Amino acid sequence: MKRIFSFMVVLLMAVFVANAQNRTINGTITSKDDGATLPGVSVFIKGTTNGTVSSIDGTYNIVVPDNQSVLVYSFIGMQTQEIPVGNKTTINVVMQSDVTDIDEVVVTGYGIKKKGTYTGSVEVVSADKIEQVPVASFDQVLQGQAPGVVAVGSSGAPGAPAKIRIRGLSSINASNDPLYIMDGIPINASQFSSLNQNDIESINILKDATATSLYGSRASNGVIVITTKRGKNTERTEFTYRGQRGINAIARDNFEMMNTSQKIAYEEEIGLKTYTPEEKLELMKINTDWLDVVLRDASTITHEVTARGGNDKTRFYMSTGYYYQEGIQHRSDFERYTFRVNLDNKLSDKASLGTNFTLGYEKNSNTITAGNNVYNPIFSARLLNPYLRAYNDDGSYNNEGLPWANPIEQLELNDNDNNTLKIVGGVFLDIELLKGLRFKTNVGVDFYDYTSNAYLSPESEWGASPNGNVSRVFSRNFRITPTNTLTYKFKIRDNHDVSILGGQELILNNYETFNVSGKNIPNDKLKVLGVTSEIDAWGGNKQDYSVASFFLNTSYNYKYRYLLDLSIRRDGSSRFGANNKWGTFWSAGIGWNIQEEAFMANVHWIDQLKLRASIGETGNYNIGNYQHLGLFDYTTYMNQGGSYLSQLENPDLTWEKKSKMNVALELSLKQRYRMKVDLYNEITTDMLFSVPLSATTGVGSRISNIGEMGNKGIEFELDADIVKTGNFLFNFNMNVAYNKNEVLKLYGDTDEIDEGGSIIRVGESYGTFYMVEWAGVNPADGKGLWYTKDGQVTETFNQNNRKVLSGKSYLPPLSGGFTSTFQYKKLALTAFFSWMKDKWMINNTRYFIESNGMFASYNQSIEMLDYWKEPGDIARNPHPRYSASDNQFDTRLLEDASFLRLKNLTLSYDMGDDFFKWLNLFKSARIYIQGQNLFTFTKYTGIDPEYYGTNELNMYPHVKTYTLGLDLGF
Repeated sequence: MKRIFSFMVVLLMAVFVANAQNRTINGTITSKDDGATLPGVSVFIKGTTNGTVSSIDGTYNIVVPDNQSVLVYSFIGMQTQEIPVGNKTTINVVMQSDVTDIDEVVVTGYGIKKKGTYTGSVEVVSADKIEQVPVASFDQVLQGQAPGVVAVGSSGAPGAPAKIRIRGLSSINASNDPLYIMDGIPINASQFSSLNQNDIESINILKDATATSLYGSRASNGVIVITTKRGKNTERTEFTYRGQRGINAIARDNFEMMNTSQKIAYEEEIGLKTYTPEEKLELMKINTDWLDVVLRDASTITHEVTARGGNDKTRFYMSTGYYYQEGIQHRSDFERYTFRVNLDNKLSDKASLGTNFTLGYEKNSNTITAGNNVYNPIFSARLLNPYLRAYNDDGSYNNEGLPWANPIEQLELNDNDNNTLKIVGGVFLDIELLKGLRFKTNVGVDFYDYTSNAYLSPESEWGASPNGNVSRVFSRNFRITPTNTLTYKFKIRDNHDVSILGGQELILNNYETFNVSGKNIPNDKLKVLGVTSEIDAWGGNKQDYSVASFFLNTSYNYKYRYLLDLSIRRDGSSRFGANNKWGTFWSAGIGWNIQEEAFMANVHWIDQLKLRASIGETGNYNIGNYQHLGLFDYTTYMNQGGSYLSQLENPDLTWEKKSKMNVALELSLKQRYRMKVDLYNEITTDMLFSVPLSATTGVGSRISNIGEMGNKGIEFELDADIVKTGNFLFNFNMNVAYNKNEVLKLYGDTDEIDEGGSIIRVGESYGTFYMVEWAGVNPADGKGLWYTKDGQVTETFNQNNRKVLSGKSYLPPLSGGFTSTFQYKKLALTAFFSWMKDKWMINNTRYFIESNGMFASYNQSIEMLDYWKEPGDIARNPHPRYSASDNQFDTRLLEDASFLRLKNLTLSYDMGDDFFKWLNLFKSARIYIQGQNLFTFTKYTGIDPEYYGTNELNMYPHVKTYTLGLDLGF
């Protein structure tokens, strides 16, 4: 019995000693350069293969056997550190750069990667490039920031989204928008203005097959992964205040309209009107610039407070913000309130729980922002004659002599407001099941409520006929995305790093909307539907779709020298026909870090020389819902309801597919010069297209999979610290992209589709213009001249003489941007330019204001003063009296819309912590002034060349903004 007791005592003591020796070390790893947390850092016990990797917030935990252990911290691009454990339980590590940022972390697919070990094509746009830029929607900041990415704002209205295209346009009828992911949650691009761009840590733009294939059926147009800011293990909470005050004005207006004296003389010269001396004297007292009437100088105000901090167990990031931008056009203001909280909590050494949540609420006053409708204030202002008053002498609105309603009166009397509530949130749980094996589940929600309220006052001309009108539109979208992944990372003999990721994802989306309007309002004080005496319109809709997915990715590297990435994804979508609901998408990528080879050991001036290549296939399912079904619609005839066939069934409808190939070279020299070149070729097959059908079918067309389109090109990027001394830095960054778009195949025997002013034609770029060529003015008789198809000159305009204008498309083959940064001690000056080349566009506004007499009774551009008057004149325009029919959609209106724009100029001074040391309050302070869209160099004569489309017609102008800002940390 004593022996048994003694044995148990010895055993318990051994267990006690073993437990005393084995303990968990945790901590946070940050960068010395900027204090940012570092995910993906390898942490292992020296002399063993036991180790772990820091998570996305830079934290880690590892079990060590005894206090004699030494932990090794290694990260490509950082100096390796060895730290004895001793009696510590927490070890926070600050890592110092070893070389340049050749191995920055990128967020791609469903995890994080070190760029040096990754074979995909990814562009990283960091927070410093998008913070504090005075725009309401962050996508407007991306133009020129990354090669191959075109981001064009087609309207300058506050909160208007940009059109983003990655490596060209690849679909005709389906969407060409990229997929947007924020903190692992797919989000809708139409509400970007509801988000605060200062909450963003980085934007990762995924382009090639390796980078995009794990998103399968949604990734043909590229993927933009947005990572928001997270808390830090700082023990003390860091607070930051940011404030801005700015003024906005029209960025550019190249039209010079006739003043009163010019317009009166013009009307008399062409025989349009005859004025008595008394009438002319009276009219000459008036000279209204109608564009100045409907536009104004406006202001921008922002306030934002953030709190960031945490400890070993819990880290948090919180922000609240207010943004207000007056529109330069009356009744087009934008106001936004935002709130964000990101939390990370360690449940144990092996499990963590976190949440991402953002809420945005915006209010926007809307007007018509483009088109040839006199309800569009810009169009109305172009055509109203300068001898007409906007206001009477007593300050009231003038309506005498106006051909339509006074635009400024209608803007002031009527309302058209909308508001959006946007919520993006998710909860995730991360558990280490076994050594190297982690399970993560993430449930994300993207939700918005949109309400639009429009009011036409019975006192206004627009609302007089129905005696006032009230309308209301409501829509709601709810998307839930549960995602589950298993990741297994392990080493083989210290030389082989392997990572295997497997996952499952489900997308469930619900959308509903309704609208109603009523007329006949008792008075102009009541603006609600309940007081209308007659409901004159109503409607509603509800739609759903779902996607189920399974995916697998394997990454391998040998001694950081040879790299391999393999991915496969299987998607099933409710949007496609019964015969083709499932699709398989894949990629393979290889890489070679040449600088790791033995023959490069003595080439010390090369930090990195990397070759990589990828191939794969992705898909595009963005065609809307129910396109594969046979559908009926409903109508009324003679007060009787009835249904009719509106869409034919297509059980074979399936994804567009895009094959992607990419080869790239990356080079870094002397820790100062970084270059990258990508060559790619992408081909879209099974394009989703509305194919015309015989009228005997009862419908005009059906969505089918037809044709092919290709995009191939080259991208180049350079970043250079040209001068880098103790007190002075001059950095130059540039990117250039060339993309050749080509239609390769259409349907059946069809090799071209006429779209009016442009043509879809095999062998040509999409958006190629198809027009009759203008030949000028006949000096003999003042008539307009055109070229026939065989090159002859004729005075008769005929659409049959249209020509395919090869090389002239609204899609620019060349685009890019460059940034110069000068810094002396704490003073910095940064200038950022963006540009596009060989971009063509129809200046549709000129059709109305240089109308060759067709619209001569309205105001015209001063260009119309240069017209033919007598035989022998060499004039720009025909004589308006004889040639109103000469006003045609021909190449006279087609213009080179290439441009170079100074997008942002910032002068800042970092006052540092010493400046406010006597206050013992502020940790940091920075003051700056900046200008947005200061200069634009272009041949385009319209209001702005930065527009996406074939025709620009009276768009809401982009704005030039001057801003004073202050950042305070405490």
